[in-house]
Amino acid sequence: VEMVGGAADLGEGDVVWLESPRNPDLRVPDVAGACAGPADVVVDATFAPLAQRLLDDDVACVIHSATKGLGGHSDLLGGVAITRDGELADRLAWHRTAAGAAPGSLDCWLLLRSLRTLDVRVTRQNATAQRVAEALEASGLLQRVLYPGLASHPDHAVATRQMTSYGSILAVECRSEAAARALPETLALFRSATSLGGVESLAEWRRKYDDAVSPLLVRLSIGLEDPDDLIDDLLSALRRLE
Repeated sequence: VEMVGGAADLGEGDVVWLESPRNPDLRVPDVAGACAGPADVVVDATFAPLAQRLLDDDVACVIHSATKGLGGHSDLLGGVAITRDGELADRLAWHRTAAGAAPGSLDCWLLLRSLRTLDVRVTRQNATAQRVAEALEASGLLQRVLYPGLASHPDHAVATRQMTSYGSILAVECRSEAAARALPETLALFRSATSLGGVESLAEWRRKYDDAVSPLLVRLSIGLEDPDDLIDDLLSALRRLE
C-alpha cells in the first residue's frame, strides 16, 4: 500500500505485487492507481473472492489461494492464477507442468464442488463479517477493529470504490497482549487455527507466527454460523478477558 505511491522508478519488466485486502491488517491498495504505471501488477485477492473485478483495472494477473475461500471447506490444497493475457497464461501453464505443480485429481474435484456454492457462501460470510465488525466496534471492548467495511478503516473509501463487498476476514486489536493471546482459546464457537475462508469461523493470534505483526492483533475468519451467535461469543469472551 505504501510503496505504490512512491513507485515512480518502476518500469517495464518490473512487477508490483499487492494483496487486496492485505494480510493481516486488511489494508486495501489502490489497484487502479498502481496499474497506471508501466510495471505489471499482480494482486493476491485471496481475502475477498468475488468481491473485486481486478482484471478490469488492467491487473496482469490475479491469484488466489484456492485452499482458502474458493475451497471453503478446509479440505483441499490449491492455487489459482487468472489472466486475460493468453501468452502469460501459456507461460504459467508451462511452468506449472515443468515444476510438477499440477493439482491432484481429488483436489480438483473438491474445488469444483466448492465453486458451485461459492457465491452463496461468500455472500453470507461477507454480510456476517460486516455485522460482526460493527458490533465489535460499537462494544468499546477493543482498542481497534480493522475491517474495510467500517467507515473508520483508513482505506474505506478505496475499498468502497474497488470492491462490491468487503470480505469475510477482519482483525481486532485487544487492549493488552495477554488478552490477544488468550482470546482465540477463550472463544467457544471460533476455532483457534491459522487458516481462513472456510465455513467454520477461526481466530488466530498472528504474532505467534509473525514477529512483525502487532502483539495486540487477532485475525478473525468468519464462517457460516449464525451471526448473532458469533457476536455473542466474541463479546462474552472479551468481557471475561477484561
